[in-house]
This record gives sequence, structure tokens and C-alpha cells, in this order.
Amino acid sequence: MATTYYRDNVVHISSGGVRVADAWYPLETLSYIWHERTGRLRHGAYMFATRGGAVLVVLGLLVAAGMFARRIDFSGDQQTMYIAGGILAVIVIGGIVAFSVEGLLDLLDRAHDHGKGVHEIWVRTAAGDSMIYSTTDSPKFGQIYRALQRAVEQSA
Repeated sequence: MATTYYRDNVVHISSGGVRVADAWYPLETLSYIWHERTGRLRHGAYMFATRGGAVLVVLGLLVAAGMFARRIDFSGDQQTMYIAGGILAVIVIGGIVAFSVEGLLDLLDRAHDHGKGVHEIWVRTAAGDSMIYSTTDSPKFGQIYRALQRAVEQSA
């Protein structure tokens, strides 16, 4: 009876071998197994551009608000109203920024799970080297690769 180490709709790893889609790789034919990550430079450039753009937008808004505040004349009868309006504006803008930051943090969490390049599993058989699986989902890749390691260790 074969032991199943991992199974989903695409990959099935058992004590007999690895099935990826319709391809079958018996464990005894695998002489070497390794993994690679590709696309990290492109992802890093994307992360740098988007995060840098967000920082520039926030700095631009702060500079624009500062320039606008310098033009306001706080002398006269309306001084109290200007201060109250300024406090109200800070509260409203602060609330909007808080919700925006929450959205950015959510995007950062998703980028961590699905954005660090493409993870690939490669095997060496008598026919040569071939990539058997590829994904951008880091947690899923880790589960599959660890299951493959356990299957190979148990078969040795």
C-alpha cells in the first residue's frame, strides 16, 4: 500500500512516485531533486516602484498641505474657526490615511505569499533534467517540496 505525502488537484506525491498533471515520475528513477526561484529581480523592481511611488505621493500631499497652510492668514476674527477647521481636517484626513494604510498592509501580505518570483521543482532522470512543477504560491510550494523530500527519504 502506497503512502500519500501530498495530494491536490495537480500534484500527488506518494511512496511510489510523483504525479504532476498527467506526468508520472517513479521515485527510483529520480537521481537528483532541486528547486529554483526565478523572477526575483522583476518582482523586486515592482515592489520598489510601487512602495516608492506610495511614499512619494504621501510626501507630495504633505508638502502641498504645508504650502496651503502657509497661505492662510490666521489673524483677525476667524482665527478660532481656522484652528477648529484645521483640527477637523487633520482628523478626517487621518482616518482616510488609516484605512489606506490597512489596504497597503493587506497588499503587502498578499505580495509576500504570491509574489516572490516563480518557484520551480526540477528533477534529474536518465532522460535528463526536467522541471516538474512551477508556482508563485510560496506556502504551497513549501508543502509540495517538503512532501517530496519526505517521500525520497522514506524510499532510500
